[in-house]
Amino acid sequence: MGSRTNFELKDYKGSVWLYSHWGGDSKANDLAAAINHAEPRWFDTSYAMRMVVSYLIKDSLMEETGYGISSYEHGEESYEPMSVDFVNGTVTCQDIVYSFPNFVKLFHKHLTNA
Repeated sequence: MGSRTNFELKDYKGSVWLYSHWGGDSKANDLAAAINHAEPRWFDTSYAMRMVVSYLIKDSLMEETGYGISSYEHGEESYEPMSVDFVNGTVTCQDIVYSFPNFVKLFHKHLTNA
């Protein structure tokens, strides 16, 4: 069945959508980890967007299925929509706008207190 979800990734010109067939259950944590990974390039939109996508698909990079990229929202959304705005450094989820640092702090379950 899958746990279908989409990630909207926005830059100055519009949006790119990353579709995940299995990523819905861990969507917020996975996105927070990917944004955290891209921190050195948060405001270099093309690099940050590539780093986020690469992090999200890293375990399925060479697979035929599992992820898709398009200019529109793909398939059905089974989870809360999330939009990543690389221009403003924000993530919108459930009509709440989080800065990148706050989103990572709230949703990334593997950060240490070091």
